[in-house]
Amino acid sequence: MRFFSRKNKKRQSSEFNHGNGLMTSFDKMVYFVVESRKDEELLRLCDTIIASKPVLANFDKLTPDDCNYMLAFISGVIYACDGETIRLGERLFLFARKEEYEDGSLRQYVEDIK
Repeated sequence: MRFFSRKNKKRQSSEFNHGNGLMTSFDKMVYFVVESRKDEELLRLCDTIIASKPVLANFDKLTPDDCNYMLAFISGVIYACDGETIRLGERLFLFARKEEYEDGSLRQYVEDIK
């Protein structure tokens, strides 16, 4: 008698990408359109970086003063995480910790844009 049947179950994990192997840092990247200077939005963005997910942030909807305020705060988080900020446009920035740059997918993305 068999209690458990064998089934071919596909592995569904957040660490795997379409069954082709581990996800790259580019696959984990989160895109933010920052719409306000609210602390909740700023902390959500920073929590995403701390959670090992690169962030592509667009600050087009902010005033220059609000943008500078948020960039100063995020820069402190990046510094504490030993990360790097890359400016991709007038108000478009890529934020990530050092570990996310190690697989090369983010560097390749930056090279492809420029």
